[in-house]
Amino acid sequence: MTSLEDILRSLARRVLALDEDELVRLIPKYRKRMDNFTPTKEWEESVIIYFIINGFRVKSAQFSEELKGYMSRKNKDNEWAPPVKPDIRQVLARLTEKSGPTASAAPANPPTDPDQKPQKPSLRLVRPKKDQ
Repeated sequence: MTSLEDILRSLARRVLALDEDELVRLIPKYRKRMDNFTPTKEWEESVIIYFIINGFRVKSAQFSEELKGYMSRKNKDNEWAPPVKPDIRQVLARLTEKSGPTASAAPANPPTDPDQKPQKPSLRLVRPKKDQ
């Protein structure tokens, strides 16, 4: 026999498999139904659906926040790990220093040989300095 916890776990798995954007678009519909009370099963279902969608949103927000902290701690523990989010300004500044101010601009005279292609600057991830 299936226990209540098994049923809830199954329901949670099914909700997690749904598309968050589609769920969020349904919020106004169920909010409106919930605000217009009628003593019916449809009203009760609307309330449950509304809170399931909001529970999914809360889970997503908390997951994102927790993941940031988790990755930050992981990067401190593993010195070799790349930063979670590289400072793109540092990367671009260093590329500009190495290749000159016009490196990212298209060449003034494009190559006439069809096999010859202009070279593009390459991006590198740069670990922020410890004192920053």
